[in-house]
Order: sequence, then C-alpha cells, then structure tokens
Amino acid sequence: MINPMTETIKIVKYHEDLAKSIAEMWNESRDSWGGDSAIMTEEQVLEKEANSEDLFLYLALDGEKVVGYCGISEYKEDIEALYIRLLNVHPDYHGKKIGKQLVLKAVEKTVELGWPRIDLYTWPGNVKAVPLYKKCGFFWEDRDDTTHLMNFIPLVLQNEITKPLFHSIDWYEDNVREIEVKPDGIKENGFTYFEYVWENEEHFLRVQIEKSGRGIRLIETNDIQIELLMEQHTQIEGRESKLQLEIQSKQNDAIEVTLEGCENERIHVQGKMEETFKHKKIIEFPFQIKRGEEPNEWITHPKAEVKIEMNGRTSLFAVGVFPKKAMKVKPVYIPKKFDTNKQQFCYIEIENYLKNEAEIFINLSPNKLVKWEKNSYSSIISDTGMIKIPFQIKKYGFLQSECTVVVQTAEETFDWQETLAFSMPYFGVKDGGFDQEFYYLQNGFYSVYVRKRDNAISFGNEQKFNQRTFLLPPKFGKPYVAELTKKQASSYEWKYTETSAIMKIHYEIEKPSKQNVALCFELFSEGLLNYWLEIENVSGSIIEKLYIYQPIRHELNQTYLPLNNEIVYFNDAKMTDLNQLNSKDVTSNWLFSDDKKDPHGITWDTQVKIGFEGWLLYLEENTGNILNHEIIKSKKICFSLGVIKTVKEFQLFANHTFEQPIINEVELSTKTRNPIISSGEVELELKRSQNRYFNGVLSLLKNEEPLRKISIEQEKNEALKFIHRLNDGPFVPLHYTLKNESQTIQGSSLFLRKEIRPIYSRKVEENDQFIYEIENGELKFGAASGFFPTLYSVRYKGKEWLDSSFPTPEPKAWWNPWAGGFSSHLSGISLFSYIKESSQTSFVKKLDQYENVWEGLAIETNMEHHEKWKGLKITQYFLTIPGVPIITHYTELTHPNRTINQFVYTDVFLKKETTVQLHNKNGSTKFKAGFEEHIFRLSNPTTFSDSDQTQYLQLVTSKDSLDSECIFSEDFALVSTTDFINNRPGHTKKTDPIFMLFPHQPVDKEMIKNLKSIKF
Repeated sequence: MINPMTETIKIVKYHEDLAKSIAEMWNESRDSWGGDSAIMTEEQVLEKEANSEDLFLYLALDGEKVVGYCGISEYKEDIEALYIRLLNVHPDYHGKKIGKQLVLKAVEKTVELGWPRIDLYTWPGNVKAVPLYKKCGFFWEDRDDTTHLMNFIPLVLQNEITKPLFHSIDWYEDNVREIEVKPDGIKENGFTYFEYVWENEEHFLRVQIEKSGRGIRLIETNDIQIELLMEQHTQIEGRESKLQLEIQSKQNDAIEVTLEGCENERIHVQGKMEETFKHKKIIEFPFQIKRGEEPNEWITHPKAEVKIEMNGRTSLFAVGVFPKKAMKVKPVYIPKKFDTNKQQFCYIEIENYLKNEAEIFINLSPNKLVKWEKNSYSSIISDTGMIKIPFQIKKYGFLQSECTVVVQTAEETFDWQETLAFSMPYFGVKDGGFDQEFYYLQNGFYSVYVRKRDNAISFGNEQKFNQRTFLLPPKFGKPYVAELTKKQASSYEWKYTETSAIMKIHYEIEKPSKQNVALCFELFSEGLLNYWLEIENVSGSIIEKLYIYQPIRHELNQTYLPLNNEIVYFNDAKMTDLNQLNSKDVTSNWLFSDDKKDPHGITWDTQVKIGFEGWLLYLEENTGNILNHEIIKSKKICFSLGVIKTVKEFQLFANHTFEQPIINEVELSTKTRNPIISSGEVELELKRSQNRYFNGVLSLLKNEEPLRKISIEQEKNEALKFIHRLNDGPFVPLHYTLKNESQTIQGSSLFLRKEIRPIYSRKVEENDQFIYEIENGELKFGAASGFFPTLYSVRYKGKEWLDSSFPTPEPKAWWNPWAGGFSSHLSGISLFSYIKESSQTSFVKKLDQYENVWEGLAIETNMEHHEKWKGLKITQYFLTIPGVPIITHYTELTHPNRTINQFVYTDVFLKKETTVQLHNKNGSTKFKAGFEEHIFRLSNPTTFSDSDQTQYLQLVTSKDSLDSECIFSEDFALVSTTDFINNRPGHTKKTDPIFMLFPHQPVDKEMIKNLKSIKF
C-alpha cells in the first residue's frame, strides 16, 4: 500500500541488497519509458551497478521498496560538471515529490563535492518534469539535437560574493524566476545568458550565467551590481578586443575593489588596478586571443575572465568567447570509389566572419602525393564562397599538405597556416594522418576514424560514422572512469608492414590512476582490424587489478550470437536494446552479422567477459596488477569488416570450432529440435532469446486459419511447453503466429513423421548383375554397382523420376560414357575411370545427431587403377526413414596418404518431361525439359514436378552456399551441385547431406530449416 506522506520516503545510497527491488522498480516503470517490454533482473542490476561510472547512486525507499532512482556521474561531454545519468520515479509514486527530493539531493551533493554545475538530459515532451527541473535550478539549453539542461546553483552557492546571502535566502523556496516549459536564455549579441532571481522580504539577488563560458557575468544585490560585457560573442583571432566591467553602488556607499585580468590557455585579459568609487564605474580590459581550434558549439568555450576582490571576498567574472579566424577554410574531397582517373579536384569551402568583403589568398605547398594545377588561388568573399583546386594524383595515400592563408581588407591583414588533409584510397595503399576532426588510418579502401572531440572510433569502407559498428573510448576502473571521452591526444604514430597499416594514439590520463594509454589499430586491406590497448603505469606505485571496459555499438539485426550452446539468429528490426539479452547466456567469443552489403563480425579473447548495457555491448578485461613503469597490452579485439562472408567461416576463424545449430530468436520446435517424430502428439517448446515481457497469443495454423490458440503471459524468457497433436501425413507443416498488441511474429517448421513399419531391402539378380533395392512404402530406389556407382532408379507411387542408361553405360550428349541416375563424384576423375574401378553396394543403417535411424544403401568405390587417386575410398549413402518419402544423400571420402582439396559434384539426372519451378524477386517461372537448352541457377529448395503435375520432387541442400545449377536440353535434364572439400590424409570427410523429398504439396524455404540441421 502506498503511503501518501512524502516524509516516509527515505533517500539512501545504493547497496547490493537493494538490487532485486531496483529490478522490480524498472519492470513496473515500463510504461513511463515508452512501454518497453524488456525485463530487468536482479542479476542484471548487480552487473550494471558494478560496472557503473556513477560517483553516487541515490535511491528513494518506501519501507524496503525502491520507488526512486538517481545516478550521478561525471559529465563525459564537457569539463567541470557532474551529470544526473538517470532519474526515475515509480509510476505509482508520481506526484509524491520524490523526484524533487532526488534532484535536490543531487544538487546538494554537487555543492558538497565542489563541482560548479550539474547537467541532465530529458526529452521535450517530458512537460511534467521540466518545471521541477527549472525550480531546482536547471536551465533548458536551446539546441535542436537534444534536450539538455544545466544547473549552476553550485557555482552560485560557492561564489564568495553571493555565498553569505544564502544565510538569509533559501535558494529553492525564494527562487522567483519565471518558469516556462520552453528553452531558456536571454539572447544578446550572440550571447545567451541564464538568469537566476531570488527575493524575499529582506534580500534580493540576481545572477546571470553566460552559457558558453559557464561563468558568472552579472551579480546584482540590494547594494551593488557588477556586470561583465563584451560587444560580440564571436571574436576574430589576431584582433585586439576589449571587455567592459561595470560596477555600480546602489546605496551611494564607497566601494573599494581590486581588479585583475586573467590569462588562460586561449585568452589573455590584460590589466590590474585598484579602484574606489561611490556610484557607477566602467573599466575596460583589452584582451588577446591566442591561435587555436574553433570550439565545439555545445561545450565550454574559451573565456575572458576578470578577478574581482571586494570587502575581502574574491570572485571570477567571465564571458565565453567564440574565437574564429577571419575566414573558415574547409577542404572537401569526395573520391569516387575505384576511380582510376588521376586528374582530380577538391574544393575549398570558405566562410567570411569579418562582416565585410575581403580577399583571400591560398598558397599551396608542394608535396609527394599530388601536383597542384596552380600553387596560388585567390577570391573575393563577401559571405561564403568556394575555390575549386584541380590536381593530379602522383601517389595514392593520405594527403596532409600545409598551405598559407592570407585575408586582406582595406584596413586589416590576417595570415595563418592551414592543413589540407583528405584521403585518396586505392588498392593496397597504406597510409594515415589527421585533419581538424579525425585521426585516420587507411589500408586499401578500408579506414579507421578516431574522432578528436570524444575519441569515438569508427571503421569500415564507408564515410566516417555511417557504419554498422563503432566503439566508444574505453573506461578504466573499478569503479569505472570515462576520462578518455574528454582527453586530447598527447602524440600519435603510424607505421606500415608488408600487409598491414598500424596507428597508435597516445593519451595521458589521471583517473583511476596515472597512466599512459595508447589506442592501437592494425588494419588489413581485406577488411580485417585488430584493436588493442597499450597501458603504461606512471603512477609511482603498483596498480592493482586494473579493469578495462570497452563499449561497442553494434546493431543486432541480422546477427548470429552463440547463446546456450546454440547460435541464435536475430532478424527482428525492433531488437535494438541489448539489455534484453543475458550476458551469462553467451557461450562463445564472437558475433556475426550477415548484412548483404558488408558482413560484420567481432571476436575477442575467451578470457574477456562480454556484457550488455542499454544499446551497447561491452568487453571487460581484468589486466591484473601492473608494476610501476610496466607496459602491458590488452587482449586484442578483432573486427571483420566484410572479408569473412558466412557465419560458419567466422565461427571457425574465431575459435577453430565447427558450426553449431542455428535457431531463430523466436523458435517453436521440439525440445531436442529433432524434426523427426514418431507419433501424432508431440511436446513443443516456444523459446524466446530476448528477455522481454510478453503478453499475447500463440496461434497454431492450418491453411492460414487458427487451429489452436494459446494465451501467453511471461515475465521471463523461459520456454513455453505444451502438447500438440499434429496433422496426419509424412510431411507435417506447422505454421504459427505469435502476436501481442505491438507486434506479430510468423514462423513455420516441417516435421517428418516416421511410421512403425519395416523398410524392405532386396538383393536380386537382373541383366547379369546384382541389384540392391530399398522399398519404403510407395518410395523405391535401387543401385547396381556392377553397372555404375550411382542410384539408377527412384520411383514414387510407381512413377520413375531418374533418367539412366541402366543396365549399360553408353554415350549421351557431352558424356562418354554416361550412366545418369543420382550420384556424387570427385573432380578430376572421369566417368570412364569410375568404370575401371570396382564398387560394392550394401544395405546399411546410420544414425544422425538426433539418433534417428536411417536405412538404405551404401555404394563404396575403391580407386585402385587411377594414377593420381590410387588408395582413395568413396562411399555414397542413400538413406530413408520408415514411412517418409525422402532420400538423404551424402558422401564419405578418405585417402590414407593424400590430402583431398577438390570439388565434389552431385548430379541428378531427371526424366526429360520434368518441369522445374524457379523463384526470384519478380515472381516464379516454369521450364520443361526435353526442348531447347536452358541453364538456371537454383534456389534452396528447388521444386520439380512430373509431366502431368501430379507429383512433386524437392531437392534441399544443407548449405545454402552450395553452387547449384540446372541444365535442361532436348536430350537431358541435369541438376548439379558443387561443394569444395578440404581433407587431411587418413581422415574421413563427410559432405553435407542433400535431401530428395516427395511431398504432397511443396514446402517453403522457411520450413526446411529443421531438416537442414540433420547431420551424420
């Protein structure tokens, strides 16, 4: 029961015993955060808070129940600020002023720690909370990209001039500033001023903060007014500018002040004086702007500061400055990929900040990569302009060329050095460099980009941050500190090997201990990237148990991830929040996305831990103890940026293991995923890999109509188990939908229902040779190894499907001899060579990985006469399941002392009256054999029908990557698949199964997934 009295709510610091209640709070607050269905667990809370950057986490408790959350960390995007990382109040407790208590606690803690401000982010539609934030001292910054609020109450409370007044003023209760649900700020001459006003019966205080410099520019009390002014926010480098300080005594009392201009990294304010006056005094301070980079619009700008001492109290007054050169010069070069034309051009985009017409001169310097058409260019610019610069490429690489810029007006001349920097990629070219925004590494057409302002990392063969994967800078701890987000590089280096390009960017960090850190990248031209850290301990003592936390952004759509010893395929476009996965379920060291444009994979050392936090995954490594001045290397993280094309190849690359079964993120199957069943009733499991709350209906369908509906309400992603009676028949399709208010998921599976009846095997003599026949209900197939190592006959319901020359090989079309039928053979061995060898046929039983018993024929051929392949044994299997019209074919190859690196061809010769149905994005087309020649690429599965369209034959390959084609002519109808095998001497290699089905109606691509999983 909710206690309506706010006084019963306690604000406490986080401890692990509260993790379960925190998880419950988040789960019960879903609707307050857009109705997200993700489920938070106690374990996830413990992991998240253990890895948190929070300096403090305050919780609101009603008894033992957590009803409010406020995490406070150091602000990563700017200097000298804390940050309310996350704020939440349980929806049942809205209106109880718990949010106010938490925010005031955060402001109070900021003051206590001596920080000048605290920030937070929200969304503009959060109209209920904005007045609370503003009442607590926050200002809403006017910007388009986000909703950012800044609170300068700590700065005001710590100021020596204003601090004594707060003995008589309550900064919260006496705040009389007008509160509106819109961005704040008084705008004058390019400046934005945030204004606090406090007033009670005895005291008045007005304080203005200049936004860009984050400093106090005005203080007004009952007695005085002090104001710092500048004509314009934008100032031109190279010009001397001035500040005005206005001091006014409102009581006509004499005021004694000491004034002194301050110097910082960018701005030098000149002047020092002592003044005594009674009324109003205006003092000017000249200042100079040192050369440097143009600041980011949304971070603290360089500021002009004046120190004031009055009545024994000292205060800094400051206004931010937006320093700019007389003109902004930006080189732009957009190379066309694979363009071999060496006559190129770039543009120089120009923006004039002088407010009057001026002439710009650009003098280019010679360099080893390009030859400029001219060395000097000029243009008269009023506002904006552009200069086109043609050049000839002498050598591909990263151009970094100094040029001299001169800007002239009738009264002034400005000059400075500018760097023209851009990439000119080409095959095999390794290079690197930097411009104003990024550090670059390139190899071929792949690049790495490190953004200077926050050290975020992107890579790929597209532009900058338009990538599938990018990295945020690493954090160090524990507790974790994200100092690298605000650090500038101290040095950088590039070097090149025969195959790779290497870049190292060096930083000096102070937290959690003093250490030199290098971000290291090794890039290969094929699109493979190795990334690691090099850390030197310069703290003067041992660093104990340093942890590295590497955040990675990777879109999970179309991604394979090994979970619980299976490979789960995520193809849900909604899957963006990785918190919906449990990191403990990850059972291998890789993930892979089969994006058709550029397959991406990530693999890491098995000793490194993976975790999920919000829309990020992270890799966490314990480096152990680091001795003073010891340099250690972190474990490498490897990124495949298109070089590895399939999940099977990437799994082998990551951990040298073979493929595991692949399942969908939502999967309806038997417990073992065995597609072969023996009765009408079967226990099915519905599994969901995402940790989402689900309230909906599972519908089992027949002919698109609901056959059965099951209501589901799950708080966790535990499997839903139920008994279901399947339809009759050997091929049992199961279609289903999983539906709730927000989404509908469709799926299907194919089950094979075996019967309890024998498969008959017969050995008969016919045409002076032994024939081995298998009879499985209405399916019959046979082989005669004395004829040729092939399945020469497949009959279903009395209809013969195979074309062969049985009982004697004979010439046909391109072949001499030709036997036809259904068989596999190794490339490099002619059909004539097979006739020379001896083959034996036998009846066999084989178990698949689900322990299903398959029965059929084995045709073994031993190469004794072939000069190259003497000693090779080839065994072909043709197997079936009782009661199911299906033939499974695979081949075993072994040689005692030779490697086998060859193609294996599987040929199926069908009757000439056979029709094939082909599907593509434009629809479907049917072709009939026995007429003109056609050659087609085949999909998986491929459907054939007989002459009167009464029977269907479908061929299914276990691997979609197999090269399959069909050739129809007036003489034959051939289906051929090609697979490449690589086998060591003395080992047996099995090809992946190929299935021949005879369904009543063709089965679709989605349904054959279970069938393709069968292995022998």
